[in-house]
Amino acid sequence: MSKKPELSAGLIATKGSAAPVPDMPPRTPAPATAAATMAARASGEELQPLNFKVPASFRRAFKTYAATHDMKLNELLQRSFEAYRKQQGD
Repeated sequence: MSKKPELSAGLIATKGSAAPVPDMPPRTPAPATAAATMAARASGEELQPLNFKVPASFRRAFKTYAATHDMKLNELLQRSFEAYRKQQGD
């Protein structure tokens, strides 16, 4: 029976202590997300979560449509809701 080698302290990950690779370029927010965030900030509103369940087929179709049209999910939801409101005359 062989004994497992002990891990050195440098190999053990500690949550919250990760650092990016030195030559990694910085992240930039996606344009749609930045636009939605700026629009919310311009109106003085902060973004809030909206959680609900939908059928798997709808979820797949919604995400596929958003990805195909290079949109974020929240952007597609907002545009869909605005189009619905206009259609209803609100």
